[in-house]
Amino acid sequence: MLSSSISTIPITIPGSLINQNHKFQNPFVIPSMKFSLCGSSCFSSGPKATIINNRSSLPGEQSHGNLRLFSSNELEIATQNYSFSNKIGEGGFGCVYKGWLEDGSVVAVKVLSVEVESMRGEREFISEIAALSDIKHENLVTLRGCCVDGAKRYLVYDYMENNSLVHTLLGQEHNRAKFSWEARRGISLGVARGIAYLHDVVQPRILHRDIKASNILLDQNFTPKVSDFGLSRALRDDKSHVSTHVAGTLGYLAPEYAVSGHMTRKSDVYSFGVLLLEIISGRPVVDFDLEHGEHYLVQKAWDAYKCNSLLQIVDPALHMDFPEEEALRFLMVGLLCVQETVKLRPSMSTTVKMLTNENDIKDVQISQPGLLSDLMDIRLRQKHSSQRTQTTFSRGSITTSTHSTTYF
Repeated sequence: MLSSSISTIPITIPGSLINQNHKFQNPFVIPSMKFSLCGSSCFSSGPKATIINNRSSLPGEQSHGNLRLFSSNELEIATQNYSFSNKIGEGGFGCVYKGWLEDGSVVAVKVLSVEVESMRGEREFISEIAALSDIKHENLVTLRGCCVDGAKRYLVYDYMENNSLVHTLLGQEHNRAKFSWEARRGISLGVARGIAYLHDVVQPRILHRDIKASNILLDQNFTPKVSDFGLSRALRDDKSHVSTHVAGTLGYLAPEYAVSGHMTRKSDVYSFGVLLLEIISGRPVVDFDLEHGEHYLVQKAWDAYKCNSLLQIVDPALHMDFPEEEALRFLMVGLLCVQETVKLRPSMSTTVKMLTNENDIKDVQISQPGLLSDLMDIRLRQKHSSQRTQTTFSRGSITTSTHSTTYF
């Protein structure tokens, strides 16, 4: 059931964009050439941030506000009928295909299938449009348009030539060796600025809820773009948090959010801190070997910090070719972001200032990080929390983390 507190964003859809042979069962979509994007925790159509200025429409194009409305036939042609050879990604809500539009531009087309009972797919479609339709930032992915065809939902983005951080930077050492310290610095700062823009500039504020390496895309110049706003939620000025079902990726998930379901900007800060440690170290969030079992990157960085050997965390693929003072600062910022005590974590705007050394952190004391290791631990902590007992977070090891978004 949807919340009774609903915001709507009306979008006019020409009849040519709707599959006329489909009988609409979905309450969100009405075959009267208009439908309202609505759902719990949608974004209001009130004050907006920077508006994307549309280029002039080509003959035959349909557009609404800042979005182009594509036909399903147009996208089938662009992706060569969603050819497997054009498939460039797959996530929890659908697949992504490379496509070529008639004007020669290259796009990425995300195909979402709506689950009628849970409405999964529909909510993600709504959240992406609500978050991205009226804002533009160098470090946020650009949404070019959408399409509705029966139970299918399509989102069209600018194509990112260098895929995601998971594919391009992390993993094999020969991949990591291609990323100099300068490249890692630029990516880290770009991501931080993109999230700070969502948290502190956009109205209403936007909580991403799934910051992780696979959701950071890289364009042809390796400029990072925060992507995948399917889980994002709005945070009104009069609210300290958003209460929602827990969803995210183990390893990046802020412990207090996993337990309480209360999402704040500091929950995104935690996820960014994990990502920052990942970028600088080149290590996965959770690693496993038969001899030593599981290794959690946050715990490894904390242990190194306590032993005054934090620079040992820096990716060996850099072959010591990095400025030690700056590398140490970036790693310390990562640990500041993942502190277990939420109020001690910096805001994203402050994080940017720390990374650029506008705020000196040489003498800052860092407290222990929060670490939640697995799904069972989350459920146990949620149970204990509901019984109003004091909660502490596990720093042990039970299961591994993946890059897949999970609902708990």
